[in-house]
Amino acid sequence: MKITYPIRCALITTTALLLLFFVTPAKAGGETSGNLLLRQFVSEFTPERMTMIIDEEPDATGYIRDIYLDLTGCVVGGVRMDTLRVRAMGVQMNPPGEWDKKGLEAREILNIHAFARILEKDLNDNLLSKEFGEDDHWNNIQVDMRPDGIYARGNYLVTVLFRLNILIEIFSRFKIVEMQQVWLHDYTLKVNKVNVPRFITDQAVEQIQPILDLRKFVFPLKLHSIVYGEDSLTIASRVLPEAFQGIVYEYAAGNGTVEIK
Repeated sequence: MKITYPIRCALITTTALLLLFFVTPAKAGGETSGNLLLRQFVSEFTPERMTMIIDEEPDATGYIRDIYLDLTGCVVGGVRMDTLRVRAMGVQMNPPGEWDKKGLEAREILNIHAFARILEKDLNDNLLSKEFGEDDHWNNIQVDMRPDGIYARGNYLVTVLFRLNILIEIFSRFKIVEMQQVWLHDYTLKVNKVNVPRFITDQAVEQIQPILDLRKFVFPLKLHSIVYGEDSLTIASRVLPEAFQGIVYEYAAGNGTVEIK
């Protein structure tokens, strides 16, 4: 069948429009979908600084072929993380048009790697203080990182017939549960230097488990290892995330966003 000139022009125009739809970065409200994605991460994690690298802009369906995140001073699960790095591949998010109203939703991920570092100071401020600090009876709460685990202590003020300032100490290791939670494990509890029976210890520790819960993290992380340092704790997946060459978005608290091409 002979294709006439008008039909040929129509076919070329249709093909060009289809290519434009799939190649041009999706935009919402006049901004690229990459910038919109960065804003969602900033809102979710309130980082002090953040770098996001994508190999190409998310398309109109929310598909992201490759993404790398490097966050400093972010908050995940109520815990401040000094460093959080994530790389995810083959990510199908919900469409960009839904992000402002519904937030980010990872519907499918081919692969993901992660690394996080939590400072001893932040465990003091954000973990134990959060769990016990709202009770005015607690004071002098401290956390000490050690090569073989973590040591925590605090004083609890009890008033019966007279005032008692009881010293409570916990030595524990951490374990990863279901690849997304960090729990106290293999712990001992002492009150005024005396070991407490196991069933009482279990009841007390249950109140603060898990120490870290990442089940609501936008990407379903798969943690594998925990390493204790002198002043920090690191958790990571089996493979560490690595940056790559691509479209770079940067954020610094108070300075907005900057795109580097």
